[in-house]
Amino acid sequence: MKIKHYIFLLLSSFFIAACQENEDKIIQTDLSKEANQLFNISNYWGESLYFALLKWEDYKQIVPCELPGSPKISLEQTLKQVTLEFLPDTLCVKTGRANRTGKIRLDYPSELSANREWTIEYQGYTVNQNSISGIRRFLNTKSNEVAEEFENLDLTTQDGVESSFSGNFIHTTNRINLELVRVSSIGMLSGINPVGRKFTIEFVSPRQILATCIKENEILPFAGKESWTVERGSDKKVIHQINYESTGNCTVNATVTLSDGRYLVLTP
Repeated sequence: MKIKHYIFLLLSSFFIAACQENEDKIIQTDLSKEANQLFNISNYWGESLYFALLKWEDYKQIVPCELPGSPKISLEQTLKQVTLEFLPDTLCVKTGRANRTGKIRLDYPSELSANREWTIEYQGYTVNQNSISGIRRFLNTKSNEVAEEFENLDLTTQDGVESSFSGNFIHTTNRINLELVRVSSIGMLSGINPVGRKFTIEFVSPRQILATCIKENEILPFAGKESWTVERGSDKKVIHQINYESTGNCTVNATVTLSDGRYLVLTP
C-alpha cells in the first residue's frame, strides 16, 4: 500500500512539473509577443515625429531627398498646408529600412490666427505595411520646446492586429543655423493593446533622435529608456523596460528586459 502511495505521489510530481513547464513556455511566448507589440507602438508613433517638428518655413526650402522617405512635397500657400506623398519610384538612395506609402498632411496656423497650434494627419499612411491613422496636435511652449497631445491614434499591423493609444509629450528641439538636427522627448503613451489590456509607455529618460539618421529612413532613437506597463486585471500588472543605445553609424541596440527578467533584442 505504501509503495502504491509513493508511486502515485511521484507521478503527481512529474505531472505538476510538466504542467508548470508548459505554462512557463506559454507565458514566455506571451511576454515576447506583448513586448514586440509595445515596441511597434512606440516606434511607429516616433517615426513621423521629425516631419511634425519641421516648420512651415522649413518646408518652403526643403527638397524631397532631404526628408525621410523622399516624399513629393506639395505646399498650399493660402492655407499654410503641407502634403507629403510617399511614392514608390523615388530616385533618392537611403540606407534605412523604413518603407513608407500614402500621405501625411500638416496644417500650420495662419499669421492672423489666435490659435498657434498645428497638426499632422495621416491619410492612407503606412510604414513597412503597418498603417497609422489619426491626428496629432502640436504647440510651441518655448522657442525650442514643443508640446504634443493626441487621442485615439490607431496602429494596424500588416497582420491586421490593431492598437489604439493617446499621448502627451514635450519635445526639445536643437537647431544649428536654423536647421533641425536633434530632438529630445519626454512623456507618455497610454491605450489598449490588441488583446484588450490597458497599457502605458513612459519615457523614463529622454527619447532622442538625430536628423541625420532619421533622414536615412532609420526609425529607432539613438538613446532613451522606456517603461512599459500592462494591466493583467484589476490589481495586477507587469512591467517591461527597453533601453536604446547607439552603436555608431545610425545603428542602435534596442534591448528589452521582460518582467520575468529575460532579455530580448528587437528591430523594427
